[in-house]
Amino acid sequence: MRRFSLALLAAASTLVLAQIASAADMSVKAPVYRPPVVMPLYNWTGFYAGLNLGGSWGSQDNSLTTLSGVSLLSNSDHLNGLIGGGQIGFNYQVNQWVFGLEADFQGSAQKTDGNFSIPAVGALPSTSIAYTNKLDWFGTVRGRIGYAIDRWLPYVTGGWAYGHGQFSGTTTAGSTATSFSANPDYTAGWTVGAGVEWAFVNNWSAKIEYLYIDFGNGPTVPVSATQNIVSGKMTDNIVRAGVNYKF
Repeated sequence: MRRFSLALLAAASTLVLAQIASAADMSVKAPVYRPPVVMPLYNWTGFYAGLNLGGSWGSQDNSLTTLSGVSLLSNSDHLNGLIGGGQIGFNYQVNQWVFGLEADFQGSAQKTDGNFSIPAVGALPSTSIAYTNKLDWFGTVRGRIGYAIDRWLPYVTGGWAYGHGQFSGTTTAGSTATSFSANPDYTAGWTVGAGVEWAFVNNWSAKIEYLYIDFGNGPTVPVSATQNIVSGKMTDNIVRAGVNYKF
């Protein structure tokens, strides 16, 4: 009986060891491959509108001349101030290139004060001329070309610029004071610049932009019976930040 039990135990042990060896030889299934989730790249195509705020520094040469055009005195004036306004535009994206058209309109606080002084000559009294030169508003219509890096869009831009100003002051000859004024329209300007825009959520983007603007020559303003102020080219540098909403 004892021999039978030992034989049965040996047979059972052999069977268990065979099962373990068989299980060890079985191949282990590889885990199922799941590709990583790839977020779609941002697409810049579409209409947009937004607001902006910034600052500017510009310049304009003004000369005091005789009626025949002989220059007597000249000033190089600097027009500085805050600007703010809005813009509308459209982008079309081809691969990573983005082509667009944008128009903006800006209110401007740019201004400068200047003066000319002519000493008395013989019977002619001394003359002083004080003036204020302002740029009230301006706008641009520009093309844009950018290179999209997902939600970032660096770009260059350029096009047409226009604006409206005020030129006014007082001429004092001896004890007699007379006022003068003009409201120049700048209609033949041009602009170039660059910027970068960032789409921080699906429909909203923020941008920072620099523009150089050449508005062209200013007005010729009669300031006395014998003298004019002739305004030269007005140029401007603007830096502004803005936000856009894409429809």
